[in-house]
Amino acid sequence: MRKHPSWKWSTIREALHWRGPYVFFLLGLREIFRPLIYWHVYYIFEIDFTRQTVPEPYADEKIDVKIYAGAGDLERARAEIVSMGQLEPADVNSRFNRGDKAAIAYVGHEPTGYAWLSFTSGVVELAFGVTWIVGAGEAIRYDSFVLPKWRGRRIFSCLHSALVACARDLGIFRTFASISAVNTQSMSLAKHYQDKAAMKVTLVHVRGLNSTFQKAVGAPFESRFLKPA
Repeated sequence: MRKHPSWKWSTIREALHWRGPYVFFLLGLREIFRPLIYWHVYYIFEIDFTRQTVPEPYADEKIDVKIYAGAGDLERARAEIVSMGQLEPADVNSRFNRGDKAAIAYVGHEPTGYAWLSFTSGVVELAFGVTWIVGAGEAIRYDSFVLPKWRGRRIFSCLHSALVACARDLGIFRTFASISAVNTQSMSLAKHYQDKAAMKVTLVHVRGLNSTFQKAVGAPFESRFLKPA
């Protein structure tokens, strides 16, 4: 399970630094209304290998990326991912056991971030229990993370490129990923590659009703996502 950091001063400063005052204000407003209502807006990006090539990373320094698939050096991958402070060992084991692959980025010998690739429907959550549908020949790129001290060095572009290349080499012909509208750092990747979103998905969870309302633009919601049972 992902560890949710508490809103300490360091967390607040980090959010303000990386996301800017406007997005910071929206995040704060959303937190104020959390006891009653909470919402997410996601842009869905698609890479289709029949029309596109693997995007080139654009980091200014040498970043090594290794793909782990749960065999051989699973212990090393699990230890390095857990050491970054976002996932528990059981979470990592569960992902590898169902066949997911992980990309880990290194500066020198230091792990600096990771990203995941999944091929299984109904397991990768968007939010509020809504999960991805994964068809034959498809994969989901999800849960990218870079340690705060290494952000701003375009490491995410290296993870992104490595996962896309991994999918292609496995015979996958289409990959999808979601980026939150308030995640300005990740949105800069799409802007750099001049990618256009295939879908825009809005999820609104009303706690009093214990209901989630969804709206999709660009494609039917049910074409890509499963509602919670």
